[in-house]
Amino acid sequence: MDANFYFRDVVIGADLEAVEFAHDNKFYLIKNREPHHHSYDGVEDTWAEKIYGLYNSGLVPFVSLEEAIRVQPEEKVIKIATNHNVYIIKYDNLHLFDDHNVTGVHLERKLIYYRVIDWFDCQGLYDLDFSEVTTEDNFVNKLKLFKTQRIDGDQKYLDLLCESFLSEEQLKKFDYSDTMARLKVESMLKERGLHKIALSLWKRDIYPVYK
Repeated sequence: MDANFYFRDVVIGADLEAVEFAHDNKFYLIKNREPHHHSYDGVEDTWAEKIYGLYNSGLVPFVSLEEAIRVQPEEKVIKIATNHNVYIIKYDNLHLFDDHNVTGVHLERKLIYYRVIDWFDCQGLYDLDFSEVTTEDNFVNKLKLFKTQRIDGDQKYLDLLCESFLSEEQLKKFDYSDTMARLKVESMLKERGLHKIALSLWKRDIYPVYK
């Protein structure tokens, strides 16, 4: 089979573990999705530094996300479908960190739960003596406050996120919706004396977590 590229070692993945592995070993990286992390995780700077190093070294052959990745392990071939073309890669060693958007090979893993992050724009939050609240519940397990990015300059106003760990069934129920998350967060803040507040949902991120 004629190939467009030959890579001795190729990594498929997107999160920090895959990017670090490719960077430290100088392997090619095929990014199969957007990474599942945010700035509050404390890994964004490291991820950006590693992926930038890979780009500069020419080890990320496809700049945009690939529409489909098909691995043929018997032939040691990867077919990459982009918006306009299909590319064929021959390889010696495949290091699979994530199988999202990948066919032909898969990881033996079990879905544990979904990590759900609800982001809220806030009014009336500033000058607090706490920046994080943790509960014993999986629904709104953690509340994190941070300086809003909606106002330029050094200012005091805060926005927040809340993090939950939900099953697939719970995700389908209104009791675990972003509306109920907002109501629970408002109740938690009122318990701390914050009554003149208003929250509006910016977005909800949902990430699968596997074992």
